[in-house]
Amino acid sequence: MAKYRYDDCSFCGGRVRERRIQKPCFWGDKLVALVDGVPTGVCEQCGERYYRAAVLKRIEADLKTRSRSRQIRLPVIEYSART
Repeated sequence: MAKYRYDDCSFCGGRVRERRIQKPCFWGDKLVALVDGVPTGVCEQCGERYYRAAVLKRIEADLKTRSRSRQIRLPVIEYSART
């Protein structure tokens, strides 16, 4: 698949390059899946991420139709402010 050419970052003006990342997908505040290898524009300067509409639509369709190939368990911890 050819890499998409992104415009410069709209926040800092930095160069945006395509990377393959792991994208968390949420339903409300519940994490429902991690999608590996998502083509994403990432600003080299500030780290802002840009997703193409076609990529997000594909992820949405996959979440509706595909079975999960593997599962992971994550610990849940409470944040505590220390003064």
